[in-house]
Amino acid sequence: MSSSRVAVTLVVAATFLVYVMTQAPGLYYTDTGELAAAATTWGVAHPTGYPLFTLLGHVWTILWGLIPGTSVIGGLNVLAALFMAFAAGVVVVIVQRMISTYLPAVEERTALVVSGASALMFAFGPIPWAQTTAFEVYGLQTLLLGLTLLFVLDHRLKQRSLLAALCAGLMLANHVSSVFLLPGIVLWWWTTTDTPRQRLPLMLVFAAIGPSLYALLPLRSAAQPPINWGMVHRSWDAFLYHVKGTQFGVWMFSDSEAVATNAGLFADAASTQLLWIGWIALVVGLVVLFRTQRSAAWAVVLMTAGNLGISLGYAIPDIDAYFLPTLLLLSILCGLGIAAITRTRPRIVATVVPGLFAVAPLLLNYTAMNHRSHTAVDAYTRWALANADSNAIVITRQWDYLCSAFWYLQTVEGVRPDVTMIDKELLRRTWYPVVLEQQYPEVMQGAQAAVEDYLPWLERFESDAATFMLNPRNPSEIQQRFVAVLNALLEANPDRPVYITPELIGEESGFAVGYDAIPVGPLLLLTRQANTATTPATRLDHVDRLATSLSSRSTRLDDGMRGMIAQALGTDAIYAAQFQGNRALADSIAQLLERVDTEGSVFNTVKQRIKP
Repeated sequence: MSSSRVAVTLVVAATFLVYVMTQAPGLYYTDTGELAAAATTWGVAHPTGYPLFTLLGHVWTILWGLIPGTSVIGGLNVLAALFMAFAAGVVVVIVQRMISTYLPAVEERTALVVSGASALMFAFGPIPWAQTTAFEVYGLQTLLLGLTLLFVLDHRLKQRSLLAALCAGLMLANHVSSVFLLPGIVLWWWTTTDTPRQRLPLMLVFAAIGPSLYALLPLRSAAQPPINWGMVHRSWDAFLYHVKGTQFGVWMFSDSEAVATNAGLFADAASTQLLWIGWIALVVGLVVLFRTQRSAAWAVVLMTAGNLGISLGYAIPDIDAYFLPTLLLLSILCGLGIAAITRTRPRIVATVVPGLFAVAPLLLNYTAMNHRSHTAVDAYTRWALANADSNAIVITRQWDYLCSAFWYLQTVEGVRPDVTMIDKELLRRTWYPVVLEQQYPEVMQGAQAAVEDYLPWLERFESDAATFMLNPRNPSEIQQRFVAVLNALLEANPDRPVYITPELIGEESGFAVGYDAIPVGPLLLLTRQANTATTPATRLDHVDRLATSLSSRSTRLDDGMRGMIAQALGTDAIYAAQFQGNRALADSIAQLLERVDTEGSVFNTVKQRIKP
């Protein structure tokens, strides 16, 4: 085995081992549950559909299922780790090729050391590492980008040009934002290829293979899988609406402050990724590239501009992963710069300096990135379900914490098939009421008239939101019909317990008027005739696991869940003490609250209010 293959193997093995050791054992926040359920059932995931990612995940679940005693979500998390570990291995080869091409005077041993160090620096950066925490699309995207760049570097071989085109097309089949990277990729290939025009027709055929996978979306949607986001088989417009991610367009360049905010986030993320001092090596690497092959340097600049152009104006809280293409490019340039800086230094220096870039991010980020004991999402979802009575309806907009995870638990693991969980915000999409009618016909039957009154207005809004909103009557009219659907769900299911999550209180004017909201765990039971003597007592199943999982964690979503749980426990304790007269339960809840509420603000208030 060549020394280069040894280096790649060691990097892939080391990163994969660390990733698996530190990733969450099961469900995680936001889209993990939904993506895992879509992959397992080969359904249609949220926009833009991710047909390649879903297909690979589905095949993986079949293979993983052959291993006794394994969980589906655990196996898919392992797949996420594999994607990023192989991406790190590709970085080794890219940096080595760039050094041999643009710095041929560097010794092979030094080039290998620098290449491995650059890959580890990239792999153990917070944002790349975070993609291995649980099942997400960005690890595969990073791997495909790395492969595309690698084959562009080897473009003089015709088959490598075809592979570059294939991987570029597969990037589009995984995440359509890749289109903003293509101008830079094409420039690099076109300006460094001897006969680009002769190769281009066949390359276009190979490039089309990836986007053609989007044809799988309506085919699978027509089969009505359990996860059928968008119901894209309905029409050509529904398909394009989904694939283009139109529903997320409202956050694109819609906030004048988003660019400045995201620019600050990127600057901090890039500096952390490069260990700050790596900026010097990056500048050196870019200078080397400009001096030796200007077109390649401009290609890197163009790819960076394309990636940041789409990312900086996207006003979403979890924007970090969108920076991954640029962070990959910066890490590669940093490796080229390190090689240039150390090539005339003694061998010990040429080994120690890259070694520091390899080891430092692992040591600095290990504690924060260790999610091995993070079971909060699974515990929170199961706590909510433990407090939901038989045949319950739960209306929520807690996608990040509850709804996505529930989709997985019910669809894949068969947990609580009697529960109907409705994401309130998804009711603003034309496909969702139809899916609910298919999956929960008994629940939706009595609300059918309200849905039929609402859908035509929603279709008009979805087809052309800008024109729809020009009429001042339309917003209030569609909102009234939206609330009517929510109320119809309450009135049409008198024999089913209906719960909401606390953030819905007062959020939609006219919803649940005349109902009392009784705190039961993290849920609120809606009832017209509240009887404190007979209302169910809060169950505390899984709350101990919740408190343990969230201890010493401080990410945005961890803090959000901690605050949400603290408020729920506080309300439960007060209700148990003051309305149900259950002092023992109130004290038990308060003890758990003290563990969750690390700042003590909610606990101190509750302690005063439940005193005998």
